[in-house]
Amino acid sequence: MPGSLKAVSAIARPTNAELMDRARALLPAIAARVTETNERRDLSPETVAEIRDAELFRSLQPQAWGGLELDPRVVLDIQNVFAEVCASTAWIYGVLSVQAFFLARFSPQAQMDVWGEDPYALVSSSFQPVSKVTPVEGGFLLSGRHTFSSGSSHCDWALLGGIVPPGEGREAPQMRLFLVPRSDYEIVDVWHVIGLRGTGSNDIVVDEVFVPTHRTYCPDPGMLPLPASSELPALYRLPWMHMFTSMVSNLGVGTARGALNYFTETTRTRVAGFGNAPSRENPVFLSAIGRVQMELDALDLVAKRNFGRLLECVDADEEMTMSEVLLYRSQLTSSMRRISALVDELMLLLGGRGIRTDSPLTQAWLDLHAARSHMGNDPTATLGQLAGEVLAGR
Repeated sequence: MPGSLKAVSAIARPTNAELMDRARALLPAIAARVTETNERRDLSPETVAEIRDAELFRSLQPQAWGGLELDPRVVLDIQNVFAEVCASTAWIYGVLSVQAFFLARFSPQAQMDVWGEDPYALVSSSFQPVSKVTPVEGGFLLSGRHTFSSGSSHCDWALLGGIVPPGEGREAPQMRLFLVPRSDYEIVDVWHVIGLRGTGSNDIVVDEVFVPTHRTYCPDPGMLPLPASSELPALYRLPWMHMFTSMVSNLGVGTARGALNYFTETTRTRVAGFGNAPSRENPVFLSAIGRVQMELDALDLVAKRNFGRLLECVDADEEMTMSEVLLYRSQLTSSMRRISALVDELMLLLGGRGIRTDSPLTQAWLDLHAARSHMGNDPTATLGQLAGEVLAGR
């Protein structure tokens, strides 16, 4: 595999095929819980435990803590296995796995705090820097309400964003992430939505919580790989913005595959009214099946090509141009809207069957439209224009 992580290939771990088999083995139970997942507006503890026991949450955890430190392209494939039957499960798998990627950039002591006693401990996040931050001796006091912390009910820690005010050598405000234990924050149940209902993306509230300095981290802009001089393992030098956005955009491919599977099966047996031919003989239906499959395959390949290029640059400690990384980010943030439009077309073709609340296609349609609302899936936030200007040399 071009651009593979060299360090990972040398250690003993389950093969990629074995990890994929573990994910597929969980599908019957996950599929059986879809209704329950939506009703409870969170994953069941059983689902989280099964993914944990299969060691799949350790996909991006450092080897030093028993993690797998996988090639991100393998993580994308595992996520899409889950997404074919439950987008909420895929979302939680992605966003909880990727927190380990970020924690690997924190101090060794912070990692020890989280994984020292429980190497399977999970971390949720809410990166928007909304908390009030007050510097004090040895650390900071943190107060604020953080939104959209997916999977937080299953986690022992949270990564929360805040702005450190100027002072003590800081001439400008400074964005930081703060690692906070479960005992120091409250989870507020606010997650009432139309799609991705099972992600439990509730609010986290902190009130004058002390966070020692070693549990804080000042992130870089996140667009370019870090240099070898950072002394981080290769995986953790990948641009964090690309890693995080991938976990909320990639699952669109698997979700749409599940929708296409249902549409294809329905097409085999569906006959429209008023003497129309069976749908399996309708060229419009057949064309839609082929086109959606082709588009999903292309989006999947582009995502993996881009990660391959990023990994090549990390392995060679090669500097990347901003035009290149902006192209990759533009492709990443636009994929969910493209996929949503494809599934929307399938919904229209099925007519009355396309609005049934018990239809897997309806569920996928709702989940995709919820996912495209995430800021990481918004290509309009000046990124497209900026990428165009850089590519055009302005």
